[in-house]
Amino acid sequence: MIEEGGYDAPTADDRRMWDLWLSGLHQPAIVAADEAGIFTALLESPATIPELAKRLDFDERATSILVRLLAALRLLVSRVGRYHLSGEARIYLIKSSPSYWVPMLSVSVSEWHRDRILAKLRQRASDQNAGPEGTPLVSTEGRAADDWAAGRVSLERARQVAARMHAHSVPAAVGVARHYDFSGVRRVLDVGGGSGCFMVAAAQAHPHLRCTVMELPAMCEVAGSYIKSGGISGRVDTCAIDMFRQSWPAGYDALFFSNVWHDWNVRTGQWLAARAFEVLPSGGRIMLHEMLLDDDGAGPVTAASFSLLMLLATQGQQFTAGELTAILEGAGFVRVNTTATHPYYSVVTGYKP
Repeated sequence: MIEEGGYDAPTADDRRMWDLWLSGLHQPAIVAADEAGIFTALLESPATIPELAKRLDFDERATSILVRLLAALRLLVSRVGRYHLSGEARIYLIKSSPSYWVPMLSVSVSEWHRDRILAKLRQRASDQNAGPEGTPLVSTEGRAADDWAAGRVSLERARQVAARMHAHSVPAAVGVARHYDFSGVRRVLDVGGGSGCFMVAAAQAHPHLRCTVMELPAMCEVAGSYIKSGGISGRVDTCAIDMFRQSWPAGYDALFFSNVWHDWNVRTGQWLAARAFEVLPSGGRIMLHEMLLDDDGAGPVTAASFSLLMLLATQGQQFTAGELTAILEGAGFVRVNTTATHPYYSVVTGYKP
């Protein structure tokens, strides 16, 4: 049941919930790295991520995501771009050490996660899902993002997805509404907006805003109930459009994406940025709401863990602000800047000249 009324900021932030949820990836990541020979390889010779991927014949993107998480967990240390074992890793994660800990770490580890991490490392670049011009292809792995890659989602699936995304997004939505400057915005199109909670929160906090949630038809039907419960139905509506196959509506001075970019690979991100640039008017803006990695990619731990989850469940990863800036600037956006809006989350904004 969806409760009615405005969104209030929680009296305690949700970092602890994120930390607890994503900590389950740490153990399988360490065990998979051990089995893949990453610790042994770096003991023999420190390496950059491309060097390590080439040495072990691994996919570079998967190697990067896993190595960044291991560095965030302080098992690896980056020095001038090269990764070295930490002191603890030398003692506890090398098979020849008398204090080798992995046999115990392997107990009750999620075999699904471990095996999937190994499969991703060994996946060839040609197997990555990118279709014409960067639009995504449907995988054969049952990924969470496959419904959107296919352009269809059942009503039952839409209800499940909306409930899950709403659960972890409402505090962040309140953060965007309260900490992002909407003074120069009148109409916002939320691309892939899920339950619509970001537009509901924004409309509740800023009476001048008119917002639209653009989603697949079943998602729009489900989002309608969340919008109605927010008490702002007159200022937030839905638009049933497949963002990868249909034209995007014009007439909006801002396009908002939350947890969308991290579902797709860089080529698809470039495609989305180009489409956004085409549909926006001069002076319009694109807003990417994401959990950003540190500049070096090796943290925060929770963001690096989220990136591993994206590797396993979608076609994407988490990004640094610099990586998203490069994608936006490549599409023609200027004055790209970053605004922290909530613990772990920020909005990266670019403007169309």
